[in-house]
Amino acid sequence: MVVLDTDLLAAFLRKKEYGFEVIHHLRKERAELKSTVFNVAELYKGCYAMKNVAKGLNKVKALVATLNEILQFDENSIQEYAKIASDLKKRGKMVGTLDELIGSVCIAHGEKIYTRNTEHFSKIDGLPIIDWYKLGEQLDHS
Repeated sequence: MVVLDTDLLAAFLRKKEYGFEVIHHLRKERAELKSTVFNVAELYKGCYAMKNVAKGLNKVKALVATLNEILQFDENSIQEYAKIASDLKKRGKMVGTLDELIGSVCIAHGEKIYTRNTEHFSKIDGLPIIDWYKLGEQLDHS
């Protein structure tokens, strides 16, 4: 099971930076492609910054419809978020609220995240991370 971070989903939509290749590879491997409610919100937010908002919204809606699941911020995620935010604050390792929320959902649902933002997510203890960009480079060279 795979949680796709916003950076991978955006790269897929733009057909840039190996995003298309990585998601195609994951689908070929029959991975269950998931994301979180927060990643989807970030995608929609990006649409409203575009010149052609309607076109962006249509592309995001179509992509989201192909995902196996959008993980919600449930009671377990809330507890994980509180632990993560508190731990990071105590250690002086701030990563930003949205990344804390995304990480909490992944941990609560027992998922790993495919992200290029390893600098932030690696600060969250217990969160398995795959650098999708490195995977894309490997796919490109095979």
